[in-house]
Amino acid sequence: MIALLASAWASTVVVSYDLEQDDGGFVATGDLGQWKWGEVLAGPGSGYDGANAWAIGLGGTYLNDATEYLEIPLPDLSTVAAPTLRFMHWHAFGAGDTGHVEIDAGFGWTEVAPVYGYPAHDGYSGDSGGWVPSSVSLDGLGASPRVRLAFDADISGVGAGWFIDQVSLWDGDVTAPNIEEVDALGDTENLDGPYLVSATVSDDSGVGEVVLSWTTSDEGGELTMVDQGDGSFAASIPGQAPDTVVSYWVAATDGANTSRFPAEGSLEFRVYLAAPSGLTGPEGRVVGSTAMLSWTPPASMHPVLGYEVERQGESVASVAGTSATVDLLGGGDVFAVRALYGAGLGDASEPLAIDAVLPSVSGLSPAEAYAGDTLRVELSGEYLLLVDGEVQLDLGLDITVSELEVRNVDRLVANLSIGAGAALGARDVTVTSEAGEVVLAAGFTVLSADDRPRLVAVEPARVTQGETGEMTITVAGEVGSAVTVDLGDGLVVESATREGDSILVAFAVAPGAALGERQIVVDDGTRVYSGLSLDVDDWSPPVQRQCGVEAPVSAWGGVVAAWLLRGRRRVG
Repeated sequence: MIALLASAWASTVVVSYDLEQDDGGFVATGDLGQWKWGEVLAGPGSGYDGANAWAIGLGGTYLNDATEYLEIPLPDLSTVAAPTLRFMHWHAFGAGDTGHVEIDAGFGWTEVAPVYGYPAHDGYSGDSGGWVPSSVSLDGLGASPRVRLAFDADISGVGAGWFIDQVSLWDGDVTAPNIEEVDALGDTENLDGPYLVSATVSDDSGVGEVVLSWTTSDEGGELTMVDQGDGSFAASIPGQAPDTVVSYWVAATDGANTSRFPAEGSLEFRVYLAAPSGLTGPEGRVVGSTAMLSWTPPASMHPVLGYEVERQGESVASVAGTSATVDLLGGGDVFAVRALYGAGLGDASEPLAIDAVLPSVSGLSPAEAYAGDTLRVELSGEYLLLVDGEVQLDLGLDITVSELEVRNVDRLVANLSIGAGAALGARDVTVTSEAGEVVLAAGFTVLSADDRPRLVAVEPARVTQGETGEMTITVAGEVGSAVTVDLGDGLVVESATREGDSILVAFAVAPGAALGERQIVVDDGTRVYSGLSLDVDDWSPPVQRQCGVEAPVSAWGGVVAAWLLRGRRRVG
């Protein structure tokens, strides 16, 4: 259906073709009759403003090696001052296939270019990138005008086709300015600006005004672009803070029509401060609680004042140089580094992921002791990398560590001497090894000496050189059952048995044992007890009377006792 409207010098519609209702009276001719009107099932999937359109390839790809025409019926144009044909079209052509507009003013068909020319030197070709408008001036066609769309397909290759919709004939200027060659600004470290944007703008009736619009997350503005001559217009966006994304676009008007570049969305550039590069750390799986990172300074026009190291986006170190030791959390630490400039922090470097397993202390056994204690403890954990001679154990003030022995990479034993004046309460256990420094918070507790298990008494408290027998050591508190007893040099302990609150000790004193006081030491495998002493007295042989004369017992008795003692062993 053709709608004829009154013509006027102003931009008014002379004819519009409702291709949703019918074929508009268009006439299709050509080699294979491929121009069809109807529902669009291929190509764009629908018409521009409805389901129907005229198309080459209406239901699928077109055929090659053909020339096809679609003539659009026109009214008498002799009274139309500035006739312009306008249509929306979508095309996807195979290589070598093209579309053109042709007119006949009574002298045969002639190719004519649309306003601002064809997008390519060979006409409409390739892919339009969506539905796009096209305008063609029909000046001078007079009372019997003719116009058609010509499609040429060569012998090789095909495409989706050519689709035509929203066709209309206008009187007056209906073609918006053509905007092209707009500067696509790149990201910049220039914080001061300005950022110059230029564009080439043309119009069939003359450019009225060209405006550069810009915006950031915080502000924006509109700038009138100044005509530089030769169709070039320019304006400058002011300087911006670091880490600012500037979006901008250009709009132009000829007084009747307005165009925009880009047609949708905007161009963008970012103002930034350069990031360090080459962030590196330990390779492979890391067993430890720290890692050394290093990086290369950024190539920047601004001086660098220092660096911030981030883990999972949170700052963990501030350094002046290009390396840092950082703590690890384990489970996939991700680090990045930023340079610090006078204007603030710069961009983050490329992230560095470190696969780390953290050493840990499972516990210390026993985990408590009394002030004044001497005890043997066992420490265990995971990924500790313990090595004999290269490990340290620290439990704080007034606790001395000795006889430290590594049993395996995750286990050690050591002797602890708790000072009598050691502060009571919980304290941290710190292990330093190949895996770094590992802390078990509040892993050990010092208890009051008032509650400490102890040796109370010994009976007998005096023994004699050469004597054998049993003694009883009375204990108080939780002393272990597997005890060993040491009575000092010259006293052999045959056995030591825990019974209730007592330790029964079978002993033998060497005839030559040193006289005087010596300490009794009891060890229950965990704790060492002392505080009791034992006296060794001199052995005096008895006097015998021989024929009324007193004489000492033969010395052979002492020799026999000594010989028997040599065969005995010290046990517990």
